[in-house]
Amino acid sequence: MLTLAQRYLVIGMTTLLLGYATTASASGLDADQQLSDALEQAMPSLVSSQDYWSASKLSFQLAAARKRLKETAAACTALLQSLIYYRKGLAKATGAPIDEAVSVSSNDEGLAEVSSKFGCANMRPELSAGLETARY
Repeated sequence: MLTLAQRYLVIGMTTLLLGYATTASASGLDADQQLSDALEQAMPSLVSSQDYWSASKLSFQLAAARKRLKETAAACTALLQSLIYYRKGLAKATGAPIDEAVSVSSNDEGLAEVSSKFGCANMRPELSAGLETARY
């Protein structure tokens, strides 16, 4: 099982990524749409190369762009995908089984706070179930 310090790292990284995505956002709906399209095009190559850290960051940025476009369902899907890639990256980096990476972030209150900022009220059951299917 991962340590308490690693749990706080997960919460801290999520908060940091949320702050980064909101400050680095482009203005205007057209710019957000272009950003979303570019991020979606870049995603398959990252996933196929198993660069899960970058895939997680890009998915989070995609979630932020979708939120600004008022596409809540798409934002929640991208946010969930970001967490899945984060867990895979954590498991790959630590050599721990994916189950441990899932257990670290499945009950964090910080995760609930972040998902609520995106309007993802029903995301909790999917995370508790340990959803691991990639959509890219």
